[in-house]
Amino acid sequence: MIIRTILNFSGLYAAIQLLAVTITHVFNLEIPSGAQIGLMMGAAYGAMMISVSTLKRAPTRSENWILSVAVNVCALIISAALVTAVLYLAVGAYAYQGFMMVFGDIPIVVFLVSMGGTFLLQVAFCLLVFGKAARHHLSKVQTKQANAGFDSNKKAPESGAFSL
Repeated sequence: MIIRTILNFSGLYAAIQLLAVTITHVFNLEIPSGAQIGLMMGAAYGAMMISVSTLKRAPTRSENWILSVAVNVCALIISAALVTAVLYLAVGAYAYQGFMMVFGDIPIVVFLVSMGGTFLLQVAFCLLVFGKAARHHLSKVQTKQANAGFDSNKKAPESGAFSL
């Protein structure tokens, strides 16, 4: 379940990020940095729905923690690769070097605290998605299956003019 969900998340997150980057460049829009958490949560929710619907079970507590941390690490890797690719391809190698020099101006303590705080916030959101939301989605899937099974067990009406 863990590997399948991580692969689903990675594909969804990369597709959402590419779509967002394409839209922002084509229409010359600005997306606030906080929107990235929303994009990541959307991909996590989609991956959770695919996995729960396919496997017919919600993640256990240990799987929930592993998924939450692994999804955040994957998001960091995908985001870094996308930023590198966009800066290098759209503007050139000098833009990428200038972007990296910005990190040299930030004090290391401020950088680590902000990255750590963001990481913990995203892990907390992912714990909710892979925990409570997964159990809720599982109950919906099970209810839907039970209703579908109940409908198929009904007797078909007999053919005839006066059937009740």
